[in-house]
Amino acid sequence: MENLGQKIGEAGTNLVHNADELVHKVEGQIHRGRFDLAGITFHPVPYRRASEICRLLGEAYLPDNPLDAAVNAERDPSFDRYIRGLIEVGLCVMATDKEDNVIGVRLAEVIDVEDVFVKMGASVQGALATVLSPFHSDREVIHHAVVKALEYDLYEIAKERNSKRVLANTLLCVSRDFRNMGLGTELVRRSEQVAVGQGVDLTITITTTKHSEALFRRSGYTALRSACYLDMKDGEKHLIMDPGENTSCVLFVKELLPQQPTKEPSAADDGPDDPAARADTAGSDPGQAGPPPEDKVNVEKNNSL
Repeated sequence: MENLGQKIGEAGTNLVHNADELVHKVEGQIHRGRFDLAGITFHPVPYRRASEICRLLGEAYLPDNPLDAAVNAERDPSFDRYIRGLIEVGLCVMATDKEDNVIGVRLAEVIDVEDVFVKMGASVQGALATVLSPFHSDREVIHHAVVKALEYDLYEIAKERNSKRVLANTLLCVSRDFRNMGLGTELVRRSEQVAVGQGVDLTITITTTKHSEALFRRSGYTALRSACYLDMKDGEKHLIMDPGENTSCVLFVKELLPQQPTKEPSAADDGPDDPAARADTAGSDPGQAGPPPEDKVNVEKNNSL
């Protein structure tokens, strides 16, 4: 009888999960229709638009991220260099409005799990944080505290799931004028689509606000660990004194399934699948390194994801 009750409970949980997924898909389709009507399009991030991305992040990301707001972080040359470096080598997707203004962006990095530096990452980061802590900025101290509190170790997380390539999310930002439209969710979905085309089988992110936490939960991510901001201290001093409505950060993962190749149906085609006839389901690749040449820029600008 106990086993029967357990099975009924599991069936109910699965039913609710499937219903939530269906609702999420329907909502996504509705939002995508609205994007088309509003003239919102999605593209890889060309290096030539790095300044616009940095400006958006300075206006809509740094003030709203509790880790940065806690130390009154502002856009400066070092922040711009960091963002430009991500755009050069990362997997980055942006949204633009009908006037071609950047209104949203997701910056992430594709990481090969077997890279020796990834294997050493956790221990090296911990050692450097201890040795160099007096020289760190307040922002870096808080970020190290978050990594430590969440026991974040990309290599161990990937190894437990037999992952070979990981999409590590760096940040997600939407202009304040375009929030609550599903734009962040769509940026996540499209970057995952491109990542699968690059052989990524796992994506990892740390959310720092309640809104981003809800977004990634709706997008099918699983929470591994969470940490309360008020528990993060440097000695007796709270690192984040007044987090407001954002009380905790959460470490999320999601396993990505490879997309099945598709082909146009043909009554005359009863033979084996022809790889040359498969449609490209992965979309454009925003992960090309370095400033693209002018002809490539023009292609990227007109090639929506």
